[in-house]
Amino acid sequence: MRPLALSVLCLLMIGVPLVASAQDPPLPDTIRIDPVEVTVLRTPVQLADAPLAISVRGEEELRRARSGAFLEEALQGLPGVQVQNRFNPAVGERIAIRGFGARAQFGVRGVRVIVDGIPATLPDGQSTLDHLDIGSLGRVEAIRGPASALYGNASGGVLSFQTRAPSQSPVRVEVETVAGSHGLQRGQATASGTVGETGYLVTLSSLSWDGYRSLPGEGAEGTYGSSERQGFNARVLHPLAGGELSLTLNAVELDAENPGSLPEDQRGLETRPAWGFNTVQGAGKEVSQQQAGVRWVGAPSGWQTELSGFWIGRHVINPIPSDIIDLDRDALGLRAQVGRNHVLGAGTLQWVAGVEADQQWDDRLNFQNQQGSRGDLTLDQEETVRGVALFLQGTAPLPGRGEVLAGIRWDRHTFEAVDRFPRSGDEADGTGQRAMDAVSPSLGVHLNVGDRTDLFASASTFFETPSTTELANRPDGAGGFNPDLEPLRGISGEVGLRGRLNGSVSWELTGYRTNLENELVPFEVPQAPGRTFFRNAGSSYHQGVEATLATQPVPGLFRTELTYSWTDARFRSYATESETFDGNRVPGVAPHRARVLAAWTPENARLEISGNYLHAVPVNDLNTAEAPSHLLWDLRVAAPEWAPGGGAVSFAPWMAVTNLLDRGHTASVVVNAFGGRYFEPGPGRSLQLGVRGVWGSAR
Repeated sequence: MRPLALSVLCLLMIGVPLVASAQDPPLPDTIRIDPVEVTVLRTPVQLADAPLAISVRGEEELRRARSGAFLEEALQGLPGVQVQNRFNPAVGERIAIRGFGARAQFGVRGVRVIVDGIPATLPDGQSTLDHLDIGSLGRVEAIRGPASALYGNASGGVLSFQTRAPSQSPVRVEVETVAGSHGLQRGQATASGTVGETGYLVTLSSLSWDGYRSLPGEGAEGTYGSSERQGFNARVLHPLAGGELSLTLNAVELDAENPGSLPEDQRGLETRPAWGFNTVQGAGKEVSQQQAGVRWVGAPSGWQTELSGFWIGRHVINPIPSDIIDLDRDALGLRAQVGRNHVLGAGTLQWVAGVEADQQWDDRLNFQNQQGSRGDLTLDQEETVRGVALFLQGTAPLPGRGEVLAGIRWDRHTFEAVDRFPRSGDEADGTGQRAMDAVSPSLGVHLNVGDRTDLFASASTFFETPSTTELANRPDGAGGFNPDLEPLRGISGEVGLRGRLNGSVSWELTGYRTNLENELVPFEVPQAPGRTFFRNAGSSYHQGVEATLATQPVPGLFRTELTYSWTDARFRSYATESETFDGNRVPGVAPHRARVLAAWTPENARLEISGNYLHAVPVNDLNTAEAPSHLLWDLRVAAPEWAPGGGAVSFAPWMAVTNLLDRGHTASVVVNAFGGRYFEPGPGRSLQLGVRGVWGSAR
């Protein structure tokens, strides 16, 4: 269907239910809100009682009037969480929590990611989200700060994604189609239900995108930055041995072009060109990934037990301007946790203890990139990462109204490289091994200081190993692992207040500081433009404030939300052979971010407008350049499910206009890029239209 015709149809389908719903009687003045329970702290706890800064997003906010194409749509508005949507599936969206992860040049770094209880973060600390089915999400829980005592390596923050629950009816089928600007087309079909005691959810999805980055050069026509993605996701839940067994399967095929970043003199061009060298060299990425996970949770004889395991197979062909990388990766992991509750006079003592073990195998080949074709072999090595961890965590009541959470974890990661590259007599062989370990304690306290006010405070440590890619990318071109690159370590503290007023206003205010040693900093060199290398800064700190205010002036019908984050991330002691950066801001981290949202939700419809402000972002260690600040407005309209003639099939159309005022802006930055190519321009005003069709019960 042509975009114009689809636009008219969607507007008509949205308008009819909205007019009908506006005639319904008003909702009651008082709505009882059930307490929100979170599980990201390993044991269930009410959100108001959490001793750490935690945020939650539900299905309505994750999926309603969202395209399912970009994770940014789901995570907008989480305080402390910065998502830089590069609109470039070849490198993915960059996620940072309190500045951790801002250096990632692809995938997710510094943030621990869990999907349906199965880790998406591999043993070396690298996370990839290619397999994440955004259109099927039901919930996201975020720990907004270091959590190494809970999750180990690369947990400067934690994101736990949960697929929505299967329908309770035997069969429910959903089909959604999305069309939008820049050739965006997405289709998804989902079947879910419960047969007997077994629940299931199966999803097939397809996404294509032409991109908006024009081909460079006078007279050139077309774009560079297109992508195609096909995904399969399945979950099966079944009661077993007094608990619940869940099986998860994922598969994804991705083929994407990488238009690259631009220097200052091209940043503001209306054509938003791709970088010429990227197009000549055929920069992009092809990914084939399969993943399987199994998890059992139960309480035999009062022992709360969780057992899980996962396998990941991944093949990547990644042409970058200087090289073509061919990587085969397999990973396996096992986890066991047991715990028990003990009723005391003042409350309940809970404790859990467990062990984790995982292993990653990489077969890495690098070739010279000769205009998109493989040239001479430059690297041939086998890489293995083994991780093992022991952890203990307990929650105890405090006199009065409060709890204390204490935990400790030991991790050891062993990196091994076998250099297979043919070398002459005096060339050094890169075969070798490196071991990195850490002991991570944490302590958190929650106190109820009033009928509707809670105080929380925590102290924890943080560590992050370099990934295999960061270790293997050596500026001297040698094989093996970089012997000079050390893990990042730090200690963090936070204190916050959260409260509620009359059931219609909720708020939270949090302050934090993290002192770091050996922060991992990316850079590029002239002989390998587009390839990222890493070095350690001496010492640095991240400190800031996060504030959230949510109101319901008309409960159940109208709500507003305001979030603000101040992040001051600076080097304390950092110098190279030629430059000193003491006192400079850590590049890639926006000092100020804010979002305001207003949503009108009559009778399951939704009209939402939001504004997102991002302060100027420093882009290099010297702080001599920055991406300008910007304010973007989005409009989203969704109709309730509408069954023509009261039939068994219903439809829920929606539309969204992003960057409503068509502002030029920088969507993302490449830190310390060679030649000043720091800037990745974002798209102008964009339209998205979608319709979801449902057959079967909504239960």
